[in-house]
Amino acid sequence: MTGIFTKAVRLALLPALVMLTACAEDDGSGPDASASDHDPTGMEYIKLEQGPCFGSCAVYSITLYGDGRVIFYGSRFTKTHGQASDQTTTGRFLDALEALKQYDFDALEDDYSGKACRIQATDHSVIEITVKSQDYDKHVRWDTGCRGNDDLFRLERLVNDLKWTLQVDNYVGTDAERAPTKRSGLMPPDRPKSNKRTREDRRHKGR
Repeated sequence: MTGIFTKAVRLALLPALVMLTACAEDDGSGPDASASDHDPTGMEYIKLEQGPCFGSCAVYSITLYGDGRVIFYGSRFTKTHGQASDQTTTGRFLDALEALKQYDFDALEDDYSGKACRIQATDHSVIEITVKSQDYDKHVRWDTGCRGNDDLFRLERLVNDLKWTLQVDNYVGTDAERAPTKRSGLMPPDRPKSNKRTREDRRHKGR
C-alpha cells in the first residue's frame, strides 16, 4: 500500500519537476542570448548616404550611432538643409542591425556598378551603406541604375527598411514639403555664391 502511495506522489510531482527543469535550461545563457546581450557603444554606427541624380533626388547622409545619436546632413532637395542632430535610443540602432542581419548584409558585394550589372542606366543616385559595429565592418556602394544583378531585390528591401528605421523621411520630407526646393533647385547651404566679376568691372575698379 505504501509503495502505491509513493508512486502516486511521484506521478503528481512529475509535471512540476519537468517545468523546473525547463526553466533551469532556459536561463538566458544559451546560444541565442548573445544578440540581446549586445550593448552598443557610441563608437559603433550605421551611415546611409544618397547621392544626386539627373533630377530632384534628395541628396543627404544620415548616421545613427550605437548610443542613439543621429546626425543628418541635407545637401540638396531635402526639407532639412545642412546639419541636424537628434537623440533616439540604442533600441533603434539594434533594430537597424537586425535589418542588416535579415538581408544578410555581410554577404553583399562591396560595389554594385559597372561590370556587376547586366544593365547599367546612367544618371541615377548612388546609395552607400557603411557599418561599423560589433558584428560588421563593411561598406556597400550601390549605383541604383545597376539593373539585372542577383541582389537587386535584397538591396531595395534593405535600403527601404533602413530608411524607415532611421526615420529618413523626418529630415528629407514628403513630396509636398520638398516641392519648394524642387522649384528653386536649391543647392547645398554651404555652397558659396559666385563672386565672379566681369572684365568691365575689373577695369573700372583698377582705375
